[in-house]
Amino acid sequence: MEPLDLNSLMRPKRVCLCRMVTEEDLVRAIQEGAQTLEEIREKTRASTGCGTCSSQVYRILQRELQNLTRRKIS
Repeated sequence: MEPLDLNSLMRPKRVCLCRMVTEEDLVRAIQEGAQTLEEIREKTRASTGCGTCSSQVYRILQRELQNLTRRKIS
């Protein structure tokens, strides 16, 4: 793949290249109720291909769940 092609795939930034899932897709799924990695996989299909993105998907999940908790407390 040529660098220009890879750059076009990354706009918007893709977390999961196998399934073309963006960080925005993940955040939306979490805001809509996904609370586990399994639920994220079901809603977005992220991390169901090669699995390379699993740790990044998990970090985003944890971050967003903390953000939701903070908003509820405020």
